[in-house]
Amino acid sequence: MNAAAVTASARRDRVVNDALFVAQLGCAIGFGITQGVTMLSSVAGISITWFALWFAFLLVNLALATSALRRRPDRFMRQTVVVYTTWAIAIAANLIMLLVADSSWSVVDTVTLAITGVGIVASVVVARVRQMAVSDAMVRASFAVFLKSVPQITLAWNILRDGGDGIALFAIIAGHLIITMRLAQIGFSIRISGWDRERFGLAIGEGANEATWIVVTMVWLVAA
Repeated sequence: MNAAAVTASARRDRVVNDALFVAQLGCAIGFGITQGVTMLSSVAGISITWFALWFAFLLVNLALATSALRRRPDRFMRQTVVVYTTWAIAIAANLIMLLVADSSWSVVDTVTLAITGVGIVASVVVARVRQMAVSDAMVRASFAVFLKSVPQITLAWNILRDGGDGIALFAIIAGHLIITMRLAQIGFSIRISGWDRERFGLAIGEGANEATWIVVTMVWLVAA
């Protein structure tokens, strides 16, 4: 491939990624607003741990993205850091709204927290046995999987119990869009900077995120 073709390909990747970046910011803001408005009328199907552990998941992935950016800086990963930060703000705002709405702790929250806690402790034990630091990208990726997958599976359970009126349609759609776009953005970063443990860890966490969000979507559609 000649230099002109390489330049054209890089320019095309940049345009596509910039479009994904803007779309992700739009989804984050749109989610925060529409979910907040929905919760003003109903919080049915929503669990406290869904938002709380989602916020923790975003902080873990933000740490992974920041480490990846420091290791091998590129425009795509820099935008990923901004996206995770924006989502963290949106989810924190929704969590505060949920708590203000007088949402109560349920058996679903207890089960979610217990399973997630056991999973994280098991990850730490395995890391120690393998002489890996807790800050290792693969260990943090396992944290991300438990922090996102478990609450989403139990969210599906909660929707079956109480219905899904508290979850906005935009939230369901935006969930799939944003995960797909984040995976694409991680892919662009890998093309530019190559594989490393941080980028691989991000891909693992988002892959598990999408798999369990499909389960939530199916249950939400049945309960609608």
